[in-house]
Amino acid sequence: MTIRCVLFDLDGTLLDTSYDFAYALNHTCRHYGQDPLHYQDIRKTVSQGGLAMTQLAFPGLEGEELESKRQFFLDVYFKHIDMHTRLFPGLEAGLAEIAERNIPWGIVTNKPTWLTEKLLANISFPSEPASIICGDTLSVRKPHPEPLLLAAQQCGVTADQCIYLGDHPRDIEAGINAGMQTGAAMFGYLPEAASETAWPADYFFETPIEITHFIQETL
Repeated sequence: MTIRCVLFDLDGTLLDTSYDFAYALNHTCRHYGQDPLHYQDIRKTVSQGGLAMTQLAFPGLEGEELESKRQFFLDVYFKHIDMHTRLFPGLEAGLAEIAERNIPWGIVTNKPTWLTEKLLANISFPSEPASIICGDTLSVRKPHPEPLLLAAQQCGVTADQCIYLGDHPRDIEAGINAGMQTGAAMFGYLPEAASETAWPADYFFETPIEITHFIQETL
């Protein structure tokens, strides 16, 4: 199948947001008298979302007590959302190639709109994404196919002309459900046990520069 559009997951695939998440979560830990966590432990949890990171920091909590700490954590993250977040090194040339060839591209993330808009406001790309779908854009989120199908529609292509790149099995499942080709970003926020045998992706990228080479050679 011909690929005419590239769709990215956001955290752990397009942008390295892990340092700002780690800062916010450890700030939350200190605020509540909890020992800070190791960066690598936080990094492996980022793609599972804010609730999972809060549970990592405060195991055993649930209900309103957990939710209040999650909200505190997200508020800190919002205020410091782009201190260290950058495009993954190696993707710059790939996005420049997309811009030069006028190829549509987009972002499909489960990150809520209020965080996504704040983050992307200070990130510059060679060309603007034709679609940005967030976790609350629709009533369903990945791995449901609808967010990806909406992104394809906004990019002016059919689903089978897209490749969706992500660093979580949920991303690959969503791409398959939408009838897209899929690529696993194995450099992302994966647990230690992650391996290619557990991912039914069409392509595997061990480093961001491999995505750039793929764009340059395949699209």
